[in-house]
Amino acid sequence: MDMQSILKTNRIIAATEQERLKEAMESSACAILLMYGKLTRLMEEASVIGQSSKPIFLHTDLMNGLSNDKESFRFLSTYIKPTGIVTTKGPMIRAAKKEGMLTIQRVFLIDTTSLTITIKNVLENQPDAIEIMPGIAPSIISFIKEHLPQPIILGGLIWNLQQVKEALEYGADAVSLSKSKMWNHMTEQ
Repeated sequence: MDMQSILKTNRIIAATEQERLKEAMESSACAILLMYGKLTRLMEEASVIGQSSKPIFLHTDLMNGLSNDKESFRFLSTYIKPTGIVTTKGPMIRAAKKEGMLTIQRVFLIDTTSLTITIKNVLENQPDAIEIMPGIAPSIISFIKEHLPQPIILGGLIWNLQQVKEALEYGADAVSLSKSKMWNHMTEQ
């Protein structure tokens, strides 16, 4: 499985916490970014996560009880079996890839310097996709696509379907949304 295949079914990604995992799994979103979880609950839900029909990515920077080291990714790939991870940390991208997980590097763009550093870091880390925040700045997508081959996911501060449509029209490959009322919106390829 690769990111392009995942994004072919729908370009909406459900960003959620563990309490809403079942709702996200039942939505028409193409994948799930699981955030704000606890390691003990992950263990309880390991069979659900590992056997999900939807790809599930764990946001490891936001998981309680999980340190960001190589052994953590070995543990995740052995016992939890997510499709992949989301992180802002380059070394964690490389560690997760060594364990066979797909990776999404989350980046925050606030100015030209952060954009330049992002391009350098993504070229170095080679994540499978990039989640750019805030998602309300889609005009930068064409510039990023000129420099990086990875799929671009926009996330953060997207509150309505017009913003989703605009992000996709500007070239985003997907949009991650925490508003569950928008998870069942289907997008055209």
